[in-house]
Amino acid sequence: MSLGRMLRRIPAALARTVRLAWSVDRWMVLAVLGCQLAAGAGTAVTLAAVARSMEVLFGAGDPARTVREAAPALLVAAAATGAGAGARLVAEWATRRLNPKIAGAMELALVDLHMRAEPAAFDDPGFTDRSRAAETGVGRAMALTEDAKALTEGAVQLAVAASVLTVLHPLLLAVLALSVVPRAVGGAVAARIDHQVFEASTSARTTRDVMRWFLTTPDLADELRANTMRPYLYRWYQQMCERVEGRALAAAPRFLRVGAVAAVLGGVCTAGLWATLAGLVLTGRMPAATAGAAVVAAQGAGRALGNLVRYGAALFHDGLYLDGYHRFVADAGARRVRRGTRAVAAPREIRLETAGYTHPGAERPTLGPLSLTLRRGEVVALVGGNGAGKSTLVRLVTGLVTATSGTVRWDGADLARADAESVWRQVGLVPQNIGRWPLTVRENLHLGQAGTPGDEALWRAARRVGMDEAAGRMPHGLDTLLARALWGGHELSGGQWQRLACGRALHRAPGLLVLDEPTSALDATGEQHVLAAVREGARERITLMVTHRLDHARLADRVVVLAGGHVVEDGGFAELASADGPFARLCEEAARVGR
Repeated sequence: MSLGRMLRRIPAALARTVRLAWSVDRWMVLAVLGCQLAAGAGTAVTLAAVARSMEVLFGAGDPARTVREAAPALLVAAAATGAGAGARLVAEWATRRLNPKIAGAMELALVDLHMRAEPAAFDDPGFTDRSRAAETGVGRAMALTEDAKALTEGAVQLAVAASVLTVLHPLLLAVLALSVVPRAVGGAVAARIDHQVFEASTSARTTRDVMRWFLTTPDLADELRANTMRPYLYRWYQQMCERVEGRALAAAPRFLRVGAVAAVLGGVCTAGLWATLAGLVLTGRMPAATAGAAVVAAQGAGRALGNLVRYGAALFHDGLYLDGYHRFVADAGARRVRRGTRAVAAPREIRLETAGYTHPGAERPTLGPLSLTLRRGEVVALVGGNGAGKSTLVRLVTGLVTATSGTVRWDGADLARADAESVWRQVGLVPQNIGRWPLTVRENLHLGQAGTPGDEALWRAARRVGMDEAAGRMPHGLDTLLARALWGGHELSGGQWQRLACGRALHRAPGLLVLDEPTSALDATGEQHVLAAVREGARERITLMVTHRLDHARLADRVVVLAGGHVVEDGGFAELASADGPFARLCEEAARVGR
């Protein structure tokens, strides 16, 4: 990135930050800007009053009389200084009110965009990387507002000091401008180096941050320790840290050289400012009293300039993270679920007509094309080896993704043109990787449904999957928090979480019930409870059960066998088991291993 482009990005980052702040609380933005202008006005009045008092104090006459004559100007300077300090204090208060609002608004927007995005967006590898960059941008939101406030405050103070110097003598402004250039350019070059380091370490930093979760989550703590993974994983993580650290250390000499050159040139130019001031006094072109005021103004300009350079570079650097946030917002916004407006009801029939799905960026279809019909009242077992396309078929049938070829229809309504929310309201899904939501038992059972159910309905849902006794033994029954990491929380076993997920799906009374290996973590008693609940009420819905357990398939009305993304068999259990086909071979293999 060129130096000129970097300098142009600073006002752009400032404008974007102001717009973001304006969107959450315009009155606080106006308060900050107003207070900064008031503080600048206070500085101008202070400098003018100091100049006036110095004229009196440096004049001839009785010292007591000159002090009395200078007193009003000194009182004005003191009052203006106090008013300026008060204005800066109010600006700080307003900024502290803005900071959490901005961070909260960005956080909510980020989460909302994730939840509203098409599920297919998560199949794009770049989507997750951009999401993590956006999370970093949210984390830097507060720093951005502080940078913006300090930068604008420095600009106001510098403008005031420069105006005063111009009034005192126009030549001083030109010399001040020369003293500004080295430090401004040095700050911009340092920011450029910082940006290069940031870009060079992005890959290692992202990899490190991803691995941190695996090393610190309690979900993997037992596996990590029992399998003595810690030494290797620690060394791996240490290498990533050293790679990021190495990029920064390699750039340190460049920072030193740039800082040294800027400091030397800035010092020379500052010395030139003082020499010019001394020359004006010695040649009689500026009174000594005026020179005193100029010294005060020049010192204020130096402090303002330092803030301007420091926070301009910081705003540029933090603005890079904000760019990542806005890029993700634009990308995820374009990937929001926008299909059609046709509302659908609980399906009597789901028909896939030469339907297929290809993952983003993939050259070959993951599924299909295939044709399949599911009807209300049927329990259909979906079987097949790993990679056969079972999970993708589930996502197509439930409308989580739309077919990239062919159609999926609910009672004739093409899901690609249907209202997605109306589709999902008719679905009860128990995926392989169920959510262990850190909520109460009550909330876990009713999650995803409107209204407030009575206790009896929830106990009935728990009873259907054999979870009522466990819930009854919990400290607060249905109101027990299921998160040991939180105060007062209670932890469930893997099988209990699976029962709870099945109870939640059944409690929805869905038109389409989909269960993906719903009993993989259950004991025999829990398995019988869940399978009985699945059969109960099956006539009122379409039930699709993905399973590797062929004894579960025996309970189904139909068995659909997938291989290579295609339906290779479709029929009753006894029919397919007695035929010389893939399902019969699966049965033989299961018999050999005792399944």
